[in-house]
Amino acid sequence: MQEIEIKDISSMYEILEGDLRNELTHMHFYLQSASLVQGLHAKEYKDHLLEESAKEMKHVSEFYDMMIGIGAQNHITNRPYQDKLPKLNNPEDILRHALGLEEEVVSNYCKRIKQVESLQCVDGAWLHIFMEKQVEASRVDVDELRQIIKGIEAGF
Repeated sequence: MQEIEIKDISSMYEILEGDLRNELTHMHFYLQSASLVQGLHAKEYKDHLLEESAKEMKHVSEFYDMMIGIGAQNHITNRPYQDKLPKLNNPEDILRHALGLEEEVVSNYCKRIKQVESLQCVDGAWLHIFMEKQVEASRVDVDELRQIIKGIEAGF
């Protein structure tokens, strides 16, 4: 996505719509993967993936609320990015894809924090705080996924 100059809060609406679509994509990916996962520990992975899907549903709800709060209700969507929803069944492949999705979110939201710094308004300050919380949640997921993947690679 090209860099959009942020002049006022409405300049963020389209960008936030893309971020919301990413959150929807994550929710759908985890839910879909919970049903597709196969292997010896499929039950445990399914439970984990369903928990992650529920966390993503909470993020989607938070995004909806935030967007309504800043006046971006016309940019609310329920469409995930279909090209980021591969049908994987190998636990390691699922976890690696999930890691990529979460790393992208951390990067995007760190960028959003910088983008909203120029906004000298209450909504800009709110978006800064909102994005910091999203970075924190996704970075915890990144670290957890990296640990799980290292265990798989080591044969644990």
